[in-house]
Amino acid sequence: MTMINNRTTFIILSLILSTGLTPIAIRITQSEGIPSLVIVLIRTWLVSLVLLPIVWKRYRQHISLLSPRSILLCAVAGFWLALNLFSLFFALENTSVLITSVLRRTTPLWIVTPEILLFGIVFTRRFWLSLLLTVVGVILITLGSFNTIEAGANPLLGAGLACFGAVALGLYLLIGRKMSHSIPPLLFSFIVFVFAAIFSSLAIIFLHLPVIGYSANAYIWTIITTFIAQVLGHIAINLGLQFFTATAMAIILQIGVVGSGVMALVVFGETPTEVQAIGS
Repeated sequence: MTMINNRTTFIILSLILSTGLTPIAIRITQSEGIPSLVIVLIRTWLVSLVLLPIVWKRYRQHISLLSPRSILLCAVAGFWLALNLFSLFFALENTSVLITSVLRRTTPLWIVTPEILLFGIVFTRRFWLSLLLTVVGVILITLGSFNTIEAGANPLLGAGLACFGAVALGLYLLIGRKMSHSIPPLLFSFIVFVFAAIFSSLAIIFLHLPVIGYSANAYIWTIITTFIAQVLGHIAINLGLQFFTATAMAIILQIGVVGSGVMALVVFGETPTEVQAIGS
């Protein structure tokens, strides 16, 4: 029991750090002139290649036993992960870090009903209180956005993309929860990242975006973003789905919103209104 408690504590701390730092790292990387889709492409392929020798050594025999259905579910999860990443990056191009972070973390609202119906989950009063606080926070953030000028070229588009990303993340979490007891988390992460990288590659090819020719700083920050988001974030999420429901995991991810807002204030000068600050 102590080992499980220590592991869940580590997962939660890792997620808090990741969710707080990821939007900041992405915004800095984008400022180096590298397109968002290229960042996603490098990010997903890089973490896949890093995990390849580890997964091959530990789970080589397990891979051969995977059913076509399991591989298909991993592919679908990779598709939703790719869409989640696309929406996050493009949202940050169009609105502030705080708005993106808050709306992107509305995931619990979209998946609580499917999780009850599909998995028969019975949630506690503390959970429903947490969900209520999430709703109140989102409403306050939205109200605080009226009559204010948000960072970015198109705040409304950015908010819409952030909400779409919340839905995509929710579908990814639901599949991860379903697979959490049939595939080791690290193996699941690897397969999902590979499929997300494939979908990113198809998008890059379709849009004819160059992958090379950017500054050294752009690639360095892409690597930093990969570590913060994929290693500290998504791998920790997949590990955590062994212990938490998908909806509970989505609520845990809320904690980093305040950190993102504070760092955005310090780094980018994005000042929230009083209502937004209370909501966050």
